[in-house]
Amino acid sequence: MTALIVFLTLAAAAAAQDTSQGSGPTVRVFIDCQNISCDDEFFRTEITFIDHVRQRQDADVHVQVTSQPTGAEGRELTFTFFGQGRFAGRNHTLRQIVLVAASDDDVRRAMVRMISIGLVPYALDSPAMRDLVVSIQRQGTAAATPAKDPWNRWTFQGRLNGNANGEASTSSLNVFGAFSANRVTDATKFNASVNGSYEENSFVLPDGEQFLAPNRNYGLNATFVKSLDPHWSAGIRGSLSQTTFRNQDSSLLVAPAIEYDIFPYSESTRRLLTIQYAAGVRTFDYRQETIYNKLSETTGVQTLSSTLSLRQRWGTVSSGFEVASYIPKIDRNHLTWFGDLNLNLYQGLGLNLAFELSSLRDQLYLPLEEATEEEVLVRQRQLATTYRYFYFFGVSYTFGSIYSPVVNPRMGNNN
Repeated sequence: MTALIVFLTLAAAAAAQDTSQGSGPTVRVFIDCQNISCDDEFFRTEITFIDHVRQRQDADVHVQVTSQPTGAEGRELTFTFFGQGRFAGRNHTLRQIVLVAASDDDVRRAMVRMISIGLVPYALDSPAMRDLVVSIQRQGTAAATPAKDPWNRWTFQGRLNGNANGEASTSSLNVFGAFSANRVTDATKFNASVNGSYEENSFVLPDGEQFLAPNRNYGLNATFVKSLDPHWSAGIRGSLSQTTFRNQDSSLLVAPAIEYDIFPYSESTRRLLTIQYAAGVRTFDYRQETIYNKLSETTGVQTLSSTLSLRQRWGTVSSGFEVASYIPKIDRNHLTWFGDLNLNLYQGLGLNLAFELSSLRDQLYLPLEEATEEEVLVRQRQLATTYRYFYFFGVSYTFGSIYSPVVNPRMGNNN
């Protein structure tokens, strides 16, 4: 039996054509890509039956596009259409799966198709109605049952990259490689990855002596999660790592965990508020004797963390904290608080904030021997500290014409 898939294709109208069909004004649309890269210029050249506007407040329809990974390393795209003004209350949602092998062009064309289909109900009472064409494309034979998966939902990915640069007195080399294996179903999730990196910086000092600063890191991480119900999950996490920067020949962690989501996990593309607790055992083998006169040790560990993520029409916000300590010496702990805020405040005014603040009292791995001046200058090893911070802020304001339908690439895009 042949499967019939209906595509709605909309041809751009010539300026001189009759506009008697469709009594309402042209639909003004704001396309808002929250956590996925969007080709705005491609949207403007391909979706021509509406007017593109720069601000959400000026739109008749606000299209919000969000993304979350699927089990096969692909992505599920969610397109939420919010009617505003004359379309207030007319909202709906569409979804599209994008395979891991899809090219950037495949992705952006799939997005154009879904956005165009979702905008059709709003365009029926506009001049675009006269250009609405329904065509049928035959996509082959429909399968009575889902196709057999020879990989049984396992996906694998490998990466290898590197770079080098230098001049007369300095040189730098970086090499990184990683491999991952994943299997995700509604009931369980398993992720495993191995990675390694080598960084080497070389300096010729004023006295002619060469100073070499190498850093090596490797890691093996694995997580297994079991879905218990729409709000609860349980799992176990393990890792094995080495880092010369933190004076560790090896570090092994095994920690069971449990997590609760205030909202159902099914709403994760729009909102997420999780609370997670994990407790386990960690062992260390150090490269040099530590400030606690240890070359190795085994200790209990526990972590309490929470994450909030909201993707709404007014913008996006994410924030969370992590409190971790060793057991039974809970005075050796760290507290981290982080956040990211992107707001569309009012008529072209935007605010972007990001930060991470950490209080550190758990640097068990610090070498007893003091760092040399060269090691401090090139950050060859971790130094003692009681805090760490990062912050970013940005404010933008755009004014002028509310429309942005034209793409002109001549002599570069300098807009």
